[in-house]
Amino acid sequence: MAMKLEILGKEVIKPDSPNHLQTLHLSLFDQFLPSTYVSAIFFYDDQPNQEEILVHRLKNSLSQTLSLFYPLAGRIKEGVVVDCNDEGALFTKERADVLLSDVLRNPSDADLVHKLIVSPDHADPGTWPLLHVKVVFFRDRGFAVVVSASHKVCDAASLSMFVRSWTKAAKGFADTVNPEFAASVFYPPADISVEFPPLLEHKTKSKTKSFVFGPLMIEKLKIRASCGLLAPQATRVESITALLLRCMTKARRPKTEAVTEFAITHTMNLRPRVPLSFLPRKAIGNFFFLPLLKETSESKMNIQETVSKLRKTKEELNELITKDSNSDEAKERITSAMLSFLCEVSPEAETYAVSSWCRMSFYEVDFGWGFPVWVAPGSVDKTQVVLMDARDGGGVEAWVTLPETDMAEFEHDDELLVYATPSPSIRTK
Repeated sequence: MAMKLEILGKEVIKPDSPNHLQTLHLSLFDQFLPSTYVSAIFFYDDQPNQEEILVHRLKNSLSQTLSLFYPLAGRIKEGVVVDCNDEGALFTKERADVLLSDVLRNPSDADLVHKLIVSPDHADPGTWPLLHVKVVFFRDRGFAVVVSASHKVCDAASLSMFVRSWTKAAKGFADTVNPEFAASVFYPPADISVEFPPLLEHKTKSKTKSFVFGPLMIEKLKIRASCGLLAPQATRVESITALLLRCMTKARRPKTEAVTEFAITHTMNLRPRVPLSFLPRKAIGNFFFLPLLKETSESKMNIQETVSKLRKTKEELNELITKDSNSDEAKERITSAMLSFLCEVSPEAETYAVSSWCRMSFYEVDFGWGFPVWVAPGSVDKTQVVLMDARDGGGVEAWVTLPETDMAEFEHDDELLVYATPSPSIRTK
């Protein structure tokens, strides 16, 4: 189904009170992240009587929220700092020529959903806004709020904190806990001449599909994934990740090439794993740890073995954190381990990235017109998996991106379809 978007207006929203920080240094890893957005799309089926009232409330509350999250109103300068100049965030109002019900009937059609996402201007990173918000009104009723923040400043957890703070302002409440931009303290900046090994660029066209794992199927998969484990039962994220990796590597397009290495990373949010003395819970930035799993194309990617390896990476991170009580030394060990993993990735390796957005409260985003009927990530690219809580709170929705030829086989994998279904239609009121 095709969808056309008409731009009704664009406006720069500035913080309602100026900040006092001139520059914010990017962390070691932020410096080398590509100029992309981490995005989320929130769909609402309620329609206020007047669109302008909704837009006015969103813009005013966004201005208030930017006073707390002031770097998002700035611009990247020389690739190493954020110039916190209060230049502002971009706010766009659009109208779609389709019904919201049409979108919700085809939730696995990621091409349709991703038309709502904006891309930064790669030509000049110093000019594109670090925050771009869109409100899209559908033809009948309902609307979507698209929030895109620079990945050089925010990870998914940061995006969730920002949006939830914004909803408080939209409903007339002040956020009593100020966010802390501390990424450069945890991962100190490096000399800009430092270079990371280049990853092989995927030139083939990719396709994204979403699949839902219901609570009952998750329990069955956890039982299967836990067979033979000496440790406690596999978690839902571990189990789903192991199954998806198995099916993704089976679907790899060339079947006759020489042995190829699979480089698998699964993003670990550091906030709940490190002591508060290391990292405040309201820390905004990319506070992730990227352990690396390496397999060959000859590997069968046994689910139980993959869960064991995923669990081992958690244990290794815990050792880096708890080896002693000196936070600076622990941070140095974590940084060193991250750099070591990145240097181990061969440019020729088939890279699979897995990120979990579960338990980040995206379905609690209420601007005053109720909770979203559906939330979709907008940060799915290349060979990647994003896991999100399903709307029912017990299931998990997996967004999988693969080369088109791989996806054609992956989405029909019998082993996958035992536990997951392509995202079904979403019911509204």
